[in-house]
This record gives sequence, C-alpha cells and structure tokens, in this order.
Amino acid sequence: MHHTPENHKEKDYQSRIRKVLAYIQENLADTLPLDKLASLAFFSPFHFQKIFSRYIGESPKQYIMRLRLERIAHYLVLYPGMRINDAAFQSGFSSPSTFIRAFRKYYGTTPEKFRRLSFDEISKIGTLKPNKGRLFDLPASEFWRLNLTNEDDPGLTAGMNIGVETFRSLNIAFIDSHLGDDDAIANTFKTLTRWAEPRELITKDSQYIGIMLDLPFFTEYEKCRYRACISLPEGVPLSKDIATSAIPGGRYASYSFKGTIRGVFRSLAAFRHEWLDQSGYEIAEITGFELFAENPALKPYEGIQRRIFIPVKPA
Repeated sequence: MHHTPENHKEKDYQSRIRKVLAYIQENLADTLPLDKLASLAFFSPFHFQKIFSRYIGESPKQYIMRLRLERIAHYLVLYPGMRINDAAFQSGFSSPSTFIRAFRKYYGTTPEKFRRLSFDEISKIGTLKPNKGRLFDLPASEFWRLNLTNEDDPGLTAGMNIGVETFRSLNIAFIDSHLGDDDAIANTFKTLTRWAEPRELITKDSQYIGIMLDLPFFTEYEKCRYRACISLPEGVPLSKDIATSAIPGGRYASYSFKGTIRGVFRSLAAFRHEWLDQSGYEIAEITGFELFAENPALKPYEGIQRRIFIPVKPA
C-alpha cells in the first residue's frame, strides 16, 4: 500500500517516541536529562518536547515525574518493610525533600500517611483524579473489598487454581499502548504481527504476552500502559527497528484466566487478598504479565484463554 509522506512522517515520529518511552521505563531510577532523551529520538530538545507532548499528552518532565510517583505508591503498598527513602531512590529521586514535596502535591498526603491508609482510603484519593476508575461499574472502594458475586465473575476466587512455577527468561519484541482505547490491545498486537510476519519471526512456538506496566489502583485508567509482546526465536539477533527486551526468568505465581481486562484487574485483587497474604510469598516486582494461548491479533481479547504470571519471592 502506498503511504503519503505525511503518514511516513507520523509513523517515524511514533517509532522514535516509543523508543524513548521504552528507555524511560527501563531506566526510571536513573537521571533522565532532556538532552539524552532527545538524542535517543534524534530530535533537538526543543522539537522533542513539542512532539513528545503532542503524542503523550504530558511533557517529558511531567511524564517521568508521574511514573516515579506511581511506582513509589506501589512500593509503599506492596512492600511495607521497605524504607521510604529507599523507595524514593529506586524510583529516581535523589533528594528526599524534593520527593516528599512532589508526593504530597500528587497524592495530597505524605508518604508516611499514605502507607498507613487502607485500600478504601487509597481508592478515594484515586477517585479525585479525572478518569480514575472509569473502567469499573463498582466504586473503587467496593472493588478493593472484592464484593464479587458468581454472576459477576463466576468462579473467580474459587477456580483460579493458583500455583507457583519457574518461568524461563524470554526475549521479546514489543509495542506499548494505553488502555484508554477499547481496541488498544488488539490493534497493538496487529501492528506487532504485521512487523513480525514479513521477518519470519512468527513460528509454531511463538508466544504472545501482555505486560501490565500500570494498574488502575494508582494510575488513571486511560494512562495505564499495556505492553504487547511476541517472543523472539532463540539465536535471532535483537532488532534495531522495534523495541526489544527480556522477561526475566524466576519464580512466578500463576493462574488461568479468560475474560475482559476488567476481569483481569479484579482477579489480581483477588490474588492479592485471597491468596498472597496466606501463601508465604510476597510480590517480587510490581509488573506481571499474561501469556496468551492464541494471538490476540486474530481473536477477541476476552475470548482467549491465558495464564497470569506474578513474580514472587519468599516473604
């Protein structure tokens, strides 16, 4: 198909911005100067800020600050034994005073008080932000209490069959999207498939994976990022024309699931409250993933059986 120069330009810009977003995600704890990010995208700093803001809806500084603060919120809730200054340092803050001011401005309370809040109180903070929780029919506080019925999600808590297994590391190619678009997951896997097929990277052993980089408990739903991935065959050199990474090997709690993205988030809450607290494990990393039985580019997301994987370690 013939593409106009403008279409080629837009695709090129999108590819460059995606490269920067992937770099930010992998290096969030490091210094991320504007000049460095601009050079990764082959833009001048002035044009990079302008183009980044147009595609992302936030300036680079705003985007990085939000990701850092939301990562800290995860740490404070998931790791009660972690020192607050360590959480801040691991999220890219070198100055405790800068971190505390930014956290208070974003969440309306101090990190110490935030850590002591119940999930119900945390959810009320979230509902004050625009678009937060729009996905769910229930108020966020009820969502966290898991007022589930068999009609709502039949067998969710009883039939998850959670186990712990070892997952081998896996090289992947990926494209990130945002969940604000109802078709985002399917369309992103379609784009990924169109890239992989001509390069003969899709085989009978290909694995299709979705990584939930954010959860709607701390991030506005429309800003929650979802990473569509395809495994790369062993021995294939990493490509320069698309973002690549690796899913680390290790111990993962896993369970089977089939349903909507709303159901996935509800199942994660069930996992957290119904199983994890009594398991002797704790969450090792804040990102989990789902492994699909079929390519989500070819079948509706909610109709595909998959396994959910959450990295864990001994508590």
